[in-house]
Amino acid sequence: MKAKETYLSRDFQETVALRFPAQAKELNTAFDMRLSALLAENAGASKEKQYHLKRQILPGIAAYETLQRVMPKEEALQTVHGYVERLARTSHKQLAALLHIPGLYRLVPGVFVKSTRSVFGPAAGFAPKELQTGNGVWRVDMMKCPYHDTCTEYGCPELCRSFCDSDDISYTGLHPKLIWERSMTLGCGNDRCSSDCVPIPMRFRPVCKATLSLGKQFRRQNPPLPFCSVIFFCLQWCFPFWGLR
Repeated sequence: MKAKETYLSRDFQETVALRFPAQAKELNTAFDMRLSALLAENAGASKEKQYHLKRQILPGIAAYETLQRVMPKEEALQTVHGYVERLARTSHKQLAALLHIPGLYRLVPGVFVKSTRSVFGPAAGFAPKELQTGNGVWRVDMMKCPYHDTCTEYGCPELCRSFCDSDDISYTGLHPKLIWERSMTLGCGNDRCSSDCVPIPMRFRPVCKATLSLGKQFRRQNPPLPFCSVIFFCLQWCFPFWGLR
């Protein structure tokens, strides 16, 4: 199965060209062959799950395994983590710039709710447990995740943390009235990923919490935006959610 180019494959090619020029051809061939094999093994996955597998999970595994041919395992892990981190930092800058529009930050929890249901639902291999959604609150426990499951299946559970960390990089500090917090994740060996969007005075329970918080007072002082439906549509496609995922 021929793989489409992803940011991970581009960054991998750049790494081997710069650091291992004499072996670049061999390493690129090994990466392509491993990724093709992974794609073939997962060809029966649902369309929704394929989105995550093809864009991030499988290219990440292929890059991680191939880099271990020419560097220590920990260095290979940090190299792939760097690929994911670089994209996350770019996404953070773009999202933070978008949220300079007055009042726009107030739409983010609703975008998270809708995107979780459409992109991170059971059909994609996730098992979200909605604890509270609505009224500026997004609280979801993710009991199952294909990023964690697939990395574990292929013997590299440590790689999952790269994708978990990308969320923190992408969403921390986006706006003064939005607070992203996380205490535990499946990728860190916990039994769930819990994600919350709650008012600023509130803080999470001590279970894998990713928190986006809204200030109640600021909401009262700012009426709904007249063009909120248009912006909401734009936001739901701009936010890359879990793992830039």
